[in-house]
Amino acid sequence: MKRDRHREIVEQRARKSATYRRTFGRTLLRIDLALLVREMREEAGLTQTELAKKARTTQSVIARLEDAEYAGHSLTMLERIATACGVGLKLRAQRKPDFDREVALV
Repeated sequence: MKRDRHREIVEQRARKSATYRRTFGRTLLRIDLALLVREMREEAGLTQTELAKKARTTQSVIARLEDAEYAGHSLTMLERIATACGVGLKLRAQRKPDFDREVALV
């Protein structure tokens, strides 16, 4: 079976560079956050404009939050979006092996 060339390149670079691993990991987290915002909005049956109005912001802010390249997310805005979508939001902090805390934000 032929391997995916992209995956091969990523794995090779990740093995060689801690900086690459950290950067790639942060990029994956941004993608997850953008998808979370979009999924909350779509599950609530809202357009970007409708969500913006409910969250007291603009459509362009919602579009930016749904962009995987955006890195300026604020906890306050994520709370407003979750509330507007009728979704609970939790923050979890953990350090292995013995620290694991979760706080409900909304």
